[in-house]
Amino acid sequence: MISALLYLIPFLTGLAMSLRHGPILIFMVYQLDYFLNPQNKWWGNYLPFLGAQFYLVLTMLIVFFIGIGKYWPNKYFKHPQIAFMWLTIICFCAAYFNAPFVEYHISSMDAFLTIGVVTLLMVKLCAEQKHIYWIVNTYLFSAFLLAFYMYGWGRDTTGRLSGVGMVDAPDSNLVAAAIAPTIVIFIAKLIANKSLVTRGVYAVGLVFSLNSLILINSRGAFLGVVAGVSYFIFISFRNRTFTAKQKGTIFIGMMLFFGIFLRLADDTFINRMMTVQEQVTLNEEQETGSTRVFFWLATLEMAKDFPFGAGAGAFQFYAPNYLPEHVNTGSSRNRAVHSTWFETLSEAGILGLSFFCLMIFYTHTSFTRVRKYLWDIKDFLNSAVVLSISSGFLTFVVSMTFINRQRAEILYWFVALSCCCVNCYLTNAKNKQQK
Repeated sequence: MISALLYLIPFLTGLAMSLRHGPILIFMVYQLDYFLNPQNKWWGNYLPFLGAQFYLVLTMLIVFFIGIGKYWPNKYFKHPQIAFMWLTIICFCAAYFNAPFVEYHISSMDAFLTIGVVTLLMVKLCAEQKHIYWIVNTYLFSAFLLAFYMYGWGRDTTGRLSGVGMVDAPDSNLVAAAIAPTIVIFIAKLIANKSLVTRGVYAVGLVFSLNSLILINSRGAFLGVVAGVSYFIFISFRNRTFTAKQKGTIFIGMMLFFGIFLRLADDTFINRMMTVQEQVTLNEEQETGSTRVFFWLATLEMAKDFPFGAGAGAFQFYAPNYLPEHVNTGSSRNRAVHSTWFETLSEAGILGLSFFCLMIFYTHTSFTRVRKYLWDIKDFLNSAVVLSISSGFLTFVVSMTFINRQRAEILYWFVALSCCCVNCYLTNAKNKQQK
C-alpha cells in the first residue's frame, strides 16, 4: 500500500500542478510512470488505473497543439542529433521488408515512433532553464523511488536482483543501465547546492541508487559509472575558471561518493566485479561474458548479407547461421547480440548505425558547447549540472555497449535534454543579446 501511495501521490500532484506551471509537468509524471511501471508490480492492484503512458503522451500532444503558437518557436528539427535520430528511425522502419519477426518489428517501430513524439514534446515544452532542472530532478526522484522499492525487494537465489523492470526494460541489466547515470548527477547536485538540507536529500538518493546497482550486480553498468564519474572529475579539474574552493568542493564530493560506495559494496558485488578480467578473455569452450565478442563478429558477417538491416530481433533469428560451430553459446544459439551498437547494425543496417553514431556524437557536442559557454560566463552551478548530465549520458552509452538498448527511452531523453540545454542556455542568451 505504501508503494502505491509513493507512486500515486506524486502522479496526481504532478497532473494538478501542470495546470498552473505548464505541461512540462505532465512529462515529469510520464517519467515517474516509466520508472515505476505499476503494471508489473504487485501494488498495481491498489491503483484505480493502469497503463497511463499512452494517455499522458496524448494529453501532452493535445496541450501542445492547443498552445502551438507558444511552444513551436523552441527549436527541434534544427538540432543535428534530432535529424540523425529520425534518420536512424527511418532506416529501422525500412528494414521491415527483411524482418523475420514481423509483428515484433511493427511493435518496435511503434516504440521508436513514440520515442520520436516524446522527444518532440520534451524539446518543445521545455522552454526555460528551470524546466531542465525539473526534468533532471524528476529523473532522479523516479530512479530513487525504484531504488527504494528494490531495496525492499532484495536479491534472489542467483545473488542478483530481478523482477523490477521498467516499461521497456524487463531485465535487471537494463534497469541498472537506466539508474547508473543518476549516480554522477546526484554527485553533481551534492556539490553544486549550498543548502545542507538539499545536500542531505541528494545524499539519500545517491545512497539508494548506489545500493540498487550493487544489488543488481551489473558489470556493464558498473563500467558505465566508472566512465561517467571519471569523465566528470577529469573535465572539472581541467576547468581553469573554477576556483580552488570550488575544486575542493568537487574533491570532497568525490571522497564522499567513494566512501559511500566502499560502505555499501558487499562480497557478492565485489566478487562479481572482480570477474571482469576473466570475462574479457576469449573462451570458445565455455560461455562467458567474452562470448558476446563472437556475437559481435557474427553481426559483421551478417551485415554483408543484410547491409540495410534485417529488422527487430534479426540477429537472434539468424545467429546460428553466422556463429562458428565450435563456439559454446550456452543452452541456445539463438542469442541476443548484447551490444546496442551491433544491435543497431543488425536491425537498421550500416546506414542506420552511421546515423546512430552521429546522433551520439552531436548529442555530446551539444552538451560540450553549452558547458563551455557556462564556463565562459563563470556560471559554476549550471555548468556543473550540464557537465553531470553529459557525464550521465556517457555513463549510459558505456553501459549500453554491453546490452541491447537501441530503443531505450532513457537514451533519447538525454538526446532531447541536449537540445533543451542548447535552446535554454545558448539560443535564449543570444536572443536576449540581440534584443
